[in-house]
Amino acid sequence: MHDVALPELLSSRGFEGAGADLALAELRRLGLTRRGKTRIASAKIGAVDEALGAAFLRRCSKPACRRDASDARVEVFVSAGHCEICGGSDNRRAVEDMLAAMRRAGYARLLVAGGSPGTRGDLERLCAGRVGLRFVTEETTPNRKTVGSLLGWSDIAAVWTSTEISHKATAVLRGPKVLKVPRRGVAALAAAVRDRCEAAGRSGP
Repeated sequence: MHDVALPELLSSRGFEGAGADLALAELRRLGLTRRGKTRIASAKIGAVDEALGAAFLRRCSKPACRRDASDARVEVFVSAGHCEICGGSDNRRAVEDMLAAMRRAGYARLLVAGGSPGTRGDLERLCAGRVGLRFVTEETTPNRKTVGSLLGWSDIAAVWTSTEISHKATAVLRGPKVLKVPRRGVAALAAAVRDRCEAAGRSGP
């Protein structure tokens, strides 16, 4: 049976110094290792990752990478590349902020119009399984029935006005739930949605 060095395993997950001490204490508490052992069976790595993910929120020191109030896990400061919030990426951090703001506003469905296939793919990957997400693209049949039904489904709709999108499609996207995003990029769209959600929360009951 193969095994790995515990310090190296924890370091590869971002746990260094005091963070590594906390992680080891948790693994010992759960019986995944014991005091004096410096290696762990590779078959246990999945259980180690699950245990550490449940117990600790790994975040970097950037002010924007703040913990959501609903997250009760113990904070452990790590390098940006291991940060659960940004992962070293402005896009990821911006989407995390957007999703948190959507939850606070009670929104669960986001419609996005426009954007390049690559940008839409990045947004879809970062939102996967965490919010309802649909797109109006250059291939969408641009009429009131198709686009209007998508608008009706959504809680909030964002239009990337600087990207390729049919005027017939955007003409249907009107009303209080629609916001226009003039800047390209996932981070710009996520920030605009976040701001709209926060404004909705402030104006709510």
